[in-house]
Amino acid sequence: MLQHLLSAAGVSFSIFSTFVIHRLICPTVLSYPWRVPKNKDEYELDKTKKVILAGSYNPPHHGHLAMLAYLAERYGEVIAVIGVNANKKYDVTPAQRADLVKKMIAAEQIRGKIRVEVVPGYIWRYAIKENVSIMYRGIRSWEKDGSEERFLYVLNSYGPILLGPFRWPIPTYYLQGKPEYLHISSTLVRDLCKKAKKEGKEPELSSILPKSVAGDVSNAYCKDL
Repeated sequence: MLQHLLSAAGVSFSIFSTFVIHRLICPTVLSYPWRVPKNKDEYELDKTKKVILAGSYNPPHHGHLAMLAYLAERYGEVIAVIGVNANKKYDVTPAQRADLVKKMIAAEQIRGKIRVEVVPGYIWRYAIKENVSIMYRGIRSWEKDGSEERFLYVLNSYGPILLGPFRWPIPTYYLQGKPEYLHISSTLVRDLCKKAKKEGKEPELSSILPKSVAGDVSNAYCKDL
């Protein structure tokens, strides 16, 4: 009996691993223009779903805002999740970044239900607890960001199977940025702040950040670098 159970478990795990490998090779990437529901039934179904857009938001910028606006219009609820690595020291804390995202969303008057959460530990475990339907990740393109995203995908896929709670993993979709914002990244913003700090100037961020948070980002990221 035990041998049969182990054999069945082995077959199931092999099938699951084949699925994961397939998704690593052929991920679900939503290129721009992003997909919209085709009919009323699909629209109403999407509105019953809760989704996550996870990232560092370090700091948030126009690219994040556009993605959050799209997801909020399409789905019933969106959670902007800022992950926390307990072993990493942050110049700008996750809580500070969460405040920046909240201010940006409120000021830009994005329609739909969005909340911002700082999540320690595994995001897939938080997503299961929240009964999330889809986990989204923002990317420039799979060619540029795929190598890093593959590791996270494996973690999110095998985590529920190996660490529990035991269940089929929540799907991860990749949202490719709007073309006009593909040159913007959180790294670019931080680099501009470092350069301005070194030169004793205020950084010029108005073209890459919403006006609602440009000053706050400058204050947070240009001090004590």
